[in-house]
Amino acid sequence: MKRNLKTLLAVIFLTACLCFAAGCIDNGHDHDHDHDHAANETKTGEKMTVVDSLGRTVEVPKNPSKIAISGSGSGRYFGYLKQMHKIIAVDYQESSQLGYRKETRPYMIANPYVKDKPILGTSKGAVDSERLLAASPELVFMAGYSPDVAKTADMVQEKTGIPIVVFYSGDYVRNSDKVDDSLRMIGKILDCEERAEEVIKYFNDTKNDLMRRTKDIPDSEKPTVYVGGVSYSGAHGLDGTDPTYLPFTVLHAKNVAAEMKDNVTASTGYAKVSKEKIMEWNPDIIIVDLGTKNAAGGGAIVELKTDPSYKNLKAAKTGEIYSVNPHTSMGTNHETSLANAYYIGKVLYPEQFKDIDPEKKADEIYEFTVGKAVYNTLKENMGGESYQKIKL
Repeated sequence: MKRNLKTLLAVIFLTACLCFAAGCIDNGHDHDHDHDHAANETKTGEKMTVVDSLGRTVEVPKNPSKIAISGSGSGRYFGYLKQMHKIIAVDYQESSQLGYRKETRPYMIANPYVKDKPILGTSKGAVDSERLLAASPELVFMAGYSPDVAKTADMVQEKTGIPIVVFYSGDYVRNSDKVDDSLRMIGKILDCEERAEEVIKYFNDTKNDLMRRTKDIPDSEKPTVYVGGVSYSGAHGLDGTDPTYLPFTVLHAKNVAAEMKDNVTASTGYAKVSKEKIMEWNPDIIIVDLGTKNAAGGGAIVELKTDPSYKNLKAAKTGEIYSVNPHTSMGTNHETSLANAYYIGKVLYPEQFKDIDPEKKADEIYEFTVGKAVYNTLKENMGGESYQKIKL
């Protein structure tokens, strides 16, 4: 009987040990899991220090999943970098509350849902601290290039405790290095550095293709050209031009307005010229930016049809007037500038661009840069007038 009791106690003891051992193993597994979870928390809580486009040193979270954007055109680079899904609050001008016009920004045509995110303020570049805190992003990206933007960024950052990084969002002709630096900085913060390099390479390769096609054409064989209807802080008529217009630059074109390159705005290259100057230049070919359609009185196309002076222009008499999509809309849409360049190249130098279908080329560019072929939507939003000869 005693032996049986001893055996029973031994069995119970052994079973308890095994159960305890199993418990230790299970607990050990849970501990590893907890350790992994803690490691992940540490990883997502990592910080990094960056120097932004205005020279501000900012400590930011590494690869944040919730960001806000401030400033006109501030969503553009996030479209290029395939990071639009991280945006949880937007600038007023990036929102559907603006609501008065047909969309001409490829990155917004491709990602329309972003326009319905909460707004940071009720005007361009405005950041209301209460709205920002309510949205609670981990980081704000602010588009801009002036000292005033730095002051705003510092003030809001100090008030809310949310880090703010300023990036350059200007033109790609005179300041491509600044654009590239901004793409690299955003890529580093959002852990998409490889995509940033792909975008930079794509822009450079595309520009180089355009330049290669036209570099050997003698000046004597080139027509003189003028672009009118270029937007800047709103739509303009034929008197709105761009002396450093990217399509003309990469096509080695004879831009009659190039002599005014020292008078351009810092952000886009825009310059306003007089009617007398346009008449004096009297270009062989006129390119009209369809952003002009939003100008008071209908813009450049209406002016060319109704203004007696403009009717005497050589291009008006020969019918050499062509339309392109708006390249400036809440800042410069670099991808549209390049797409326009292929169409203009076909107009100016048909032989050098005989292999190009401008509409297909535009969609190839849009598919790479913003992830969708948006040319037809853009054309529809322009009343079907994109990439054609304008009949007066």
